[in-house]
Amino acid sequence: MHEYDLIADWYASQRSGDMGVQEVTALAASLPGGASVLDVGCGTGLPLTRVLIEHGCQVLGVDSSRELLARFQATFPRVPVLCAPIQSCELQALTFHAAIAWGVLFHLRHEEQEQAISRIAKALKPGAAFLFTSGDTHGSIDGEPMNGVPFRYHSYSVDGYRELLRTHGFTLEATHTDPGGNFHYLSRKTG
Repeated sequence: MHEYDLIADWYASQRSGDMGVQEVTALAASLPGGASVLDVGCGTGLPLTRVLIEHGCQVLGVDSSRELLARFQATFPRVPVLCAPIQSCELQALTFHAAIAWGVLFHLRHEEQEQAISRIAKALKPGAAFLFTSGDTHGSIDGEPMNGVPFRYHSYSVDGYRELLRTHGFTLEATHTDPGGNFHYLSRKTG
């Protein structure tokens, strides 16, 4: 997203702490050794890509922000990345044991979210987990600007995501809200 290019330095300085670490740690611990993980909207890679790497995962980072990816590559020079929106990203014949999409889907309009989920589904092995964050109420809203840059957010309801996931071969296994107010979805590719 172009907006993140505008705030990359600020965002990199703000994205610290343990937001998402517990959930991604649990996911990584459930994967086989050396599992391949698609990190959608990887940003700077901190802290979540680091968690995956520390658990022995082989990560491919995907982000549409060149500025955030530059910071990612400075921290993780051996981790491959693709600079592209996930909904049009060419993953060739790559397949993954899991995918995460932390803080990214809600930036995409509803039809783009469907394209993104379809693309992710095609890249996942049967039985693979897909962990993501988004809202839990259907609609679109203007959010608070980040460092002066306005952002718009889009979400389905929980039932809307359940149906969208089912359409693309996933079963929604669990949802929860963390102490920071982030709504998490854990799904699994069924076929």
